[in-house]
Amino acid sequence: MNLIDEALQKHLTAHDFLQAMGEIRKHPEIRDVLDSYPQWIRDVITILDYDTEMSSEGMENREYTPEIEALRRCGITKEAELLSMVHDSSDYAAMSAIYPRLAFLNEDDYTVFWNCVNAYIDQNLT
Repeated sequence: MNLIDEALQKHLTAHDFLQAMGEIRKHPEIRDVLDSYPQWIRDVITILDYDTEMSSEGMENREYTPEIEALRRCGITKEAELLSMVHDSSDYAAMSAIYPRLAFLNEDDYTVFWNCVNAYIDQNLT
């Protein structure tokens, strides 16, 4: 039984499920079977990966399509739109203007961000 199966079997709250998925970096083998899980679980892990990347490496000039789609499905449309602008721009100045507006840099937005993720999990756990 892997991390995801354990979390689902324990009938955790949304918050606890999110915390459990935060441990996925310690279980890289799960990525090999991630496609066998429902979209919402893959979305949560994509969002966790996005948060980790932004916190440690910052924004890169790359395609953020999986992150944008996961954020939209989760209801975090403001962040998805900001990432869409990065995706559509190769201009460093434009990226520099977008970066400080991302949720992980703004405490109030960051709280709303994670509240949306928890609500998304809660909808799908039941």
